[in-house]
Amino acid sequence: MKAISMFVHRFSWLLSASLPLCACVAGSDESTAAVRSADFPVTILARSEGKSPVADVEISLAKQPLGKTDASGNARIALRGAEGDTLALNVKCPAAYASPERPLQVGLRHLGNGSTAARFEVECFSLVHNVVVGVRAENGPRLPILRLKSVVGQTDDQGVAHVLLQASANEQIALTLDTSRSANLLPQSPTLDFVTRDSDELVLVTQKFTVKQAPPRRVVSRPVPTHL
Repeated sequence: MKAISMFVHRFSWLLSASLPLCACVAGSDESTAAVRSADFPVTILARSEGKSPVADVEISLAKQPLGKTDASGNARIALRGAEGDTLALNVKCPAAYASPERPLQVGLRHLGNGSTAARFEVECFSLVHNVVVGVRAENGPRLPILRLKSVVGQTDDQGVAHVLLQASANEQIALTLDTSRSANLLPQSPTLDFVTRDSDELVLVTQKFTVKQAPPRRVVSRPVPTHL
């Protein structure tokens, strides 16, 4: 009985001594996790191929929205993770732009005191471009200019016009000089074609008209009365 009593006493002492150690270890794990997980401020800048700011670019992590760029093309977000982690952010540009094919890889790093948030830039490629068309119509004053049967401009008294169009890259553009009210011009209602590039551009097109001369009037001689 004395041996059993001594064994129970020693087991109880060991059990009581180990409890604070277990509690300490558990607390250490929670503290380490708290230290590892932190917020990392990040600024995303969205620009077009011409370096103009792009607004309303959506930034997300997996399926979680993080924010949108403002009118200046900036989005300020906070990413949560551990020092040294790399997160893949999805970038969705507005409908008039093509979004990047790959996610934006952002590394989480703590910057020095007084440093601004880490900055990352993304590019949205314009799907629609401005095309300024300079039209020179020799002998073609005041002619309506049509695109897809809609009037988009008119030549002045010297046959010159400037037309602003919006078109996608590599789009076939056809402009018609409407001569329906100028029957004396040849050719009648010609079409000027060109293909756009993948950027804003200035295009010059020319057309020479021949003015059809009216046929000479036939003079019919009248009989001259004779005196008897």
